[in-house]
Amino acid sequence: MKAVIYTKSGDLDGLKIQDAPTPTPNDDQVLIRVKACALNVLEFTHFTNKDKQPSLFSKLTDKMTGVLGHPLGGEVAGIVERIGADVKGLKAGDEVFGVTPGSFPIGGLAEYAVLDKNNVALKPANLSFAQAASATLMFETALGALRKAKVKSGDQVLIYGASGGVGQYTVQIAKAMGAEVTGVCSTRNIELAKEMGCTQVIDYRTKDFRKTDARFDAVLAVNGSVDINDFLKMLKPNGVLIPVGQHYTKAIFRAPFNKHIATYAQPMAPQKDYLQVATKLANAGKLAPHIDHVWPASEAKQAFEYALTQHVQGKIVIATDFSE
Repeated sequence: MKAVIYTKSGDLDGLKIQDAPTPTPNDDQVLIRVKACALNVLEFTHFTNKDKQPSLFSKLTDKMTGVLGHPLGGEVAGIVERIGADVKGLKAGDEVFGVTPGSFPIGGLAEYAVLDKNNVALKPANLSFAQAASATLMFETALGALRKAKVKSGDQVLIYGASGGVGQYTVQIAKAMGAEVTGVCSTRNIELAKEMGCTQVIDYRTKDFRKTDARFDAVLAVNGSVDINDFLKMLKPNGVLIPVGQHYTKAIFRAPFNKHIATYAQPMAPQKDYLQVATKLANAGKLAPHIDHVWPASEAKQAFEYALTQHVQGKIVIATDFSE
């Protein structure tokens, strides 16, 4: 099979289309022909140094995951080719979506990939392959964060970073839970945040959102560099702050000593029903993944370069048709 192979640590020029062995599914796995692979922060962190010298983090994660010499990409959608003996409810020809194996999933930027039976589900009929691939890991992170915050109907929720990969799902899930959502984003993302379901949107480029008189039952800090203390001041007396992404490492050591901070990290607290929840919301018309751009596999390097600009609205997807 053809695949986008990660051949050199930390170097975008090291993304090469090469021949690779087609994976063989175990008894509890499914082999799919990949139609779309959505990119996420797990892939972006391999490429953080503009001078092409791999960062220490890149070297460590590359060694931990054994990714060198293999395709990146964990969020996928495609068509079932073969199922293992212990897989029930799926058959060849089914359209599915899910996540490739491992704590740092890899292998999706290829013609074929395997998925564990607990991380694959039938694709919602009203979502494209690109949309379905996008509604996996980032959706799970958003779902877990909101569950950690115990968001319920009628809650006032602030989401900082409402238009990004995780942010868009946090908004949509919170709205589906019955919460009233205030989103914080830049000027160019205001309409997208409203489209996702924000009742109010604060443009951080023109207004200091921290000066709002509103107080919130939950604040989800998805990204950015705002001081955690500023978020804490925006909570109601029993409110909770859920730091995600960049804010997680800043808050993890404070959480045990502050009842208003509840950290969440998807790999340590997986949401086993996340694909089923995504399917239910999509079928009900309450989940509409926003795709910033779909790139062909031949332009994988350009897709990563664009992702690293940090000006992405929603998700970036690579269509894994290697004939283009």
